[in-house]
Amino acid sequence: MYNAPLNLSENSRIWIYQADRELTADEQSFLNQELLNFITDWTAHNVALSGSFEILHDRFLVIMIDENKTSASGCSIDKCFNFLKKMEAKLNVNFMNRLLLAYKENNEIKMLPKSKFEDLLKAGQLNENTIVFNNLIEKKAELKTNWQVPIKDSWHKVML
Repeated sequence: MYNAPLNLSENSRIWIYQADRELTADEQSFLNQELLNFITDWTAHNVALSGSFEILHDRFLVIMIDENKTSASGCSIDKCFNFLKKMEAKLNVNFMNRLLLAYKENNEIKMLPKSKFEDLLKAGQLNENTIVFNNLIEKKAELKTNWQVPIKDSWHKVML
């Protein structure tokens, strides 16, 4: 069952999928409609999930479930994963590359493979205060507090 993101609890569980490129307006429109259809029918053990989604910065797909109402199951998470794989094929985009890291440079979002990101850190072109996107956060409330953070405050700090 779809709910607007604002209507979901701050404690809602989230998954962030990062596209390997910016999505066009047409692609976002298509994805919005497909996600609306998917989430409207999304279930865990035949019980409707109270879910939502947002596309942020033209490349981050945030999927949410209010687990205060119904918890996600392994099967429901698999359904979402399979749905996203279909969207990847239709849009010719990759949402699953966890080795592609996003960061901000002069207020612009940049993405690099982890190895090149580490090279820039070693060269001093990025530092502990560089803002990165911590796509491992798990709660909706963390989108405001722990998603866009300095490297020193994120899992990325292991590369310093």
